[in-house]
Amino acid sequence: MKKLLIFTVLSLLHLQIYAQLSYQLTVVDNQQNPMRGLPVVLKETLTKEKINLSTDGSGIVKIELTTGKSWVLSVGKIFNYKILEVPESGKRQSREFMTYDLVRWEKENRIMPDRSKIEFVTVKQNIYNSTKPTATESIVQLIIKRADKSSLTNYRVDMTSLKNKTIYQGKTDEQGIARFLLPIGEDYEIDIDGIESFKDMSISKPAGTEHYTFTYEPTNIQETNVNDTINQILPDDVGGTSARYLYTIFVQNRGGELLPNEPVYVRMLNSKKVYYTKTNDQGEAKFLLPKKNKYLVDLDYEKDINVIDLTQGLSGGIGAGEMHITYHPNPKLQNPEQFIPTVEELLINEFNNFLVKQYPRPEKGKALKMVIKWGNNLINGKSKEAVMEIGFAADNDESNSYGPPINISFVMDKSGSMAGYDRIDELKKSLIGFVGSLRPNDIASLIIYDSEAEMLIGAGKMQGRTQEFIDQINQVQADGYTNMYKAMIMGYEEILKNKIAKGTNRLILLTDGYDENEPKVVVDKSKEYNAKGIELSAIGVGIDYNQALLKLLATSGGGLFQHVGNSVDLQETFKRELAGMLYPVARDVNVEITYNNKIVFKELYGFPFDPPKNNSVKMKLDNIYPGLNKLALVKFDLNKPDKTIENMPVVIKMSYFDYRLNKIVTSEEKAFLKWEESTGKLELVMENEEKKLYAIAIMNQSLKVMSDGFSQDNYLKAEQAVNRAIEQIEELYPDAKEKDVENLFRTLKEYSSILKQYKLNKFKKQIN
Repeated sequence: MKKLLIFTVLSLLHLQIYAQLSYQLTVVDNQQNPMRGLPVVLKETLTKEKINLSTDGSGIVKIELTTGKSWVLSVGKIFNYKILEVPESGKRQSREFMTYDLVRWEKENRIMPDRSKIEFVTVKQNIYNSTKPTATESIVQLIIKRADKSSLTNYRVDMTSLKNKTIYQGKTDEQGIARFLLPIGEDYEIDIDGIESFKDMSISKPAGTEHYTFTYEPTNIQETNVNDTINQILPDDVGGTSARYLYTIFVQNRGGELLPNEPVYVRMLNSKKVYYTKTNDQGEAKFLLPKKNKYLVDLDYEKDINVIDLTQGLSGGIGAGEMHITYHPNPKLQNPEQFIPTVEELLINEFNNFLVKQYPRPEKGKALKMVIKWGNNLINGKSKEAVMEIGFAADNDESNSYGPPINISFVMDKSGSMAGYDRIDELKKSLIGFVGSLRPNDIASLIIYDSEAEMLIGAGKMQGRTQEFIDQINQVQADGYTNMYKAMIMGYEEILKNKIAKGTNRLILLTDGYDENEPKVVVDKSKEYNAKGIELSAIGVGIDYNQALLKLLATSGGGLFQHVGNSVDLQETFKRELAGMLYPVARDVNVEITYNNKIVFKELYGFPFDPPKNNSVKMKLDNIYPGLNKLALVKFDLNKPDKTIENMPVVIKMSYFDYRLNKIVTSEEKAFLKWEESTGKLELVMENEEKKLYAIAIMNQSLKVMSDGFSQDNYLKAEQAVNRAIEQIEELYPDAKEKDVENLFRTLKEYSSILKQYKLNKFKKQIN
């Protein structure tokens, strides 16, 4: 009896432990011909285990999975086609037939325009059965059925034209038909039940009548809309529907205690819609979310926590169903007053962020040219200051690669916060362009990270590996939390394996800069590798990125620090970083400025410099890449000027190592001021590029007033100073988002947001 009991228990345990998924996929092309030898890749979402297979002569691939839980399936160039779930116990079998239509797949999974940035015009449709097409408009009849094949009657449905920024608002009749009169030759998105882009449809030419039938089962829940915020009231027994996914979010503090009554926000990407509710007594917040969308999760004091991916391509998305969040309030949101700098702490934006003037290229055979000019060279006895402009222009010849092989490691953030604002998709495109430009002898590795770091490709020469990099990058999907520390160390270690003496050894960090570890721990560890001769470049992605940490890492790492506020700037940033490493035209650029006793050095903007000594100030430029165009501004105070100043020039000497000439090149320029009789004119006048420099002056002054006001508990003074500066910049640049003023505009708006958050927090404290 005892033996039988033991046998029975062991058998039950075996049944519980044993799990197998048998999956067969048959792949054909658009002509229904089997696709032979098509690569099929499976990747486990947690363990990162990878299986490489391919279709046989009949276009069939058979997959047997006995380990792991969720496997992402990619077929050919259709990356992240679906998720295969291994059962907890027992055996599951399934078969699928797939038509490999890459064009259609890319269309269905394309990055949709961001509706949150579009101001739509709404046109109500009252189209009758008797209405006829016009020369430029077709009649479109949407025939909508319920799951039981009955007609969906008296139900709101829209046709949205993203190109024309128009929403055509309709409603089904008693037969379940919604009629529209729409311009021909356009693409439309069908919106229904709060679900944007539920279906897409193109209206062909010439004009006529088109019919489109689909099934939709409405979601019967109570929703309250206030502007674009949707508060859902869900019954306890609610479940998912054909169009919506039930998603539960558990919120706990760092001690593991579940947090009741905590506001939770789920933002639909590329839309203005925000789903909102509060956690219950068990710390859970439930949402019924439209499928085919991605969402970012926010709490009051922590934003972009993780992504919920319910797109069609991932069949519900990685981690769909529920999410556990440990609340790490962002001090900038929770205590914004701590992030208002004092006047002494203000970070003054570099002039080069705003420079559009193009300096003349160097003479043939030279790598670098220096252009000297006074802002206004006319002075008199009442003049108080003078500003010198030093422009630097490099040869833009990229016809040859002068630099030695490089040794780099890409460390890419794929945490959930990177899903927003097209970050991850544009980052992948830019990174693919970067690796495509690397030379066969260049050494590279690729590491991605969320809550864990993962080595996608180890260090090695690029010879024959470019396509491997491209395929691996294409498969990256944003998900999870952030642990930059481990990934950074992994990247540094890969570089150490092939360190190039007197060459470029650099880690390129691509991230929004947030990490679970303390900033000092991250920076100190990075410095250990910097001391071994490995540089670090940081590219901060997104609007709310950790500037302080990334700038510290890049400064100590000796590499480029660049912020990319939007996806459009990524390509240019990568190109600039790549050119600086692969095509350097000069290095070790030293500039010495010597002045006389009538002129007192006050400040140098644009480049770091050594403290002035013996009427001389020195600065050094980084690696010079083709096409470089930069500006330094040197401000002097005038010491009782008189006519003799005309004979006392400022002398500027420059030396640099020229890669093509393989030697050090020197040059010298002299800058003379011109005396004029007193006109009573006291103000410094500069010519107009100058509008830009004036804009910077406005910004700096407003930030000083803001800091001063806030330090005196004068919130109104601080807020007015920033907001007035924003107004002035918008007056100077009606298109305030144009590239050459974006850094300025972003800085002002960041401080404006901090002040608004401070005001909001005070209001919350008053009502609680």
